[in-house]
Amino acid sequence: MCHRAFLLSQTTRRLAADAASSGRHRHFNLIMTKLGQNTKQSCYRHLTTQSKKGAETAAAETTPEPPTARQLVSHAIKCAIPMIGFGFMDNTIMIHAGHYIDCTLGVKFSLSTLAAAGIGQIFSGIGGVMFGDTLEAVFREASGGTVHKHKLSTAQKLMRSSRIAGVVGGIIGVSVGCTLGLVNLFFVDEQKANMLKLQALEDGQEFEFEVEIDNAINPGLTTVFVRGPDVDGVLASITAQIASYGCSIVKLDAGFRGGDSVADTSLQNLLSQTPATVLEDKFIIRDRATGRAVDNDDLDDLARVILAAAKDPLNTHSLKGQIESLEIENMALAERVLMLQNHLEDQQIKIIKDGDDKGKE
Repeated sequence: MCHRAFLLSQTTRRLAADAASSGRHRHFNLIMTKLGQNTKQSCYRHLTTQSKKGAETAAAETTPEPPTARQLVSHAIKCAIPMIGFGFMDNTIMIHAGHYIDCTLGVKFSLSTLAAAGIGQIFSGIGGVMFGDTLEAVFREASGGTVHKHKLSTAQKLMRSSRIAGVVGGIIGVSVGCTLGLVNLFFVDEQKANMLKLQALEDGQEFEFEVEIDNAINPGLTTVFVRGPDVDGVLASITAQIASYGCSIVKLDAGFRGGDSVADTSLQNLLSQTPATVLEDKFIIRDRATGRAVDNDDLDDLARVILAAAKDPLNTHSLKGQIESLEIENMALAERVLMLQNHLEDQQIKIIKDGDDKGKE
């Protein structure tokens, strides 16, 4: 019985192999019809079992093993390396390009620092894409291939753990790169753009200011009109000069030329699409000593003081004063250091003259 079953199994395998390899299904079916009913059922059961085993073996072969912890770390480092280069180049180019734009176009068109940084971000994004692969290749060569030693298969890369490791590596990489890029702040003069915006007027702009003083419009008071371009710090500078001249401001109107207020004219210009650029500030002042209008003989001198204040905004003057104050402090510190050095040298020198008591300095 055992010998018969063995022969039957061998015959079935040979027939199945012959049918699968040659594709002669009709010949296989013809042979199966000549066998007995029990023999056919045994053959079918054996073929079904072999098919299930083959399917299970194929499924086991196609299901990838989960990546190890070392593979995940290696994959995270691999994803972090290009992001380090991208973050570093992104911050480097943005800082230098934004600073250059702030000192040039920002001064020319009165752009804010954030606007200049936004324009610089365009160039930094382009640079990061361009140099990211280059830096990745450099880091790969420097690592000697150790980063790519534990590679993941295509199926393993699609697993959830591998995707999370890649995202975490990219986040860490771009954070490290951007932090390294902040080193460029040590090589940028952050006050340069502010000084240029406050000090430098456009070519010929300082000659566009006009001062008009009238004692006839308001009896007992002096009316001052200052017309010119919109420059930061001018209004504060004029106000400070009027106060230092010994006058009190009774009323102040700031608006565009023609008498409209700033808010109304801005709305009007927005609707008409014809923005005004010349401002007109109106000061009604009086002499603090007399309580009346400024004397007619002093009007020319007052006009020149106000015109000078308009050309030299208060913020610029304040910064210049701070610089001068720092220079004075530096000179004082240098003198003190020199005095201490001389005192120290005197303590180090001992002189005994002929006829003096021994030990007398």
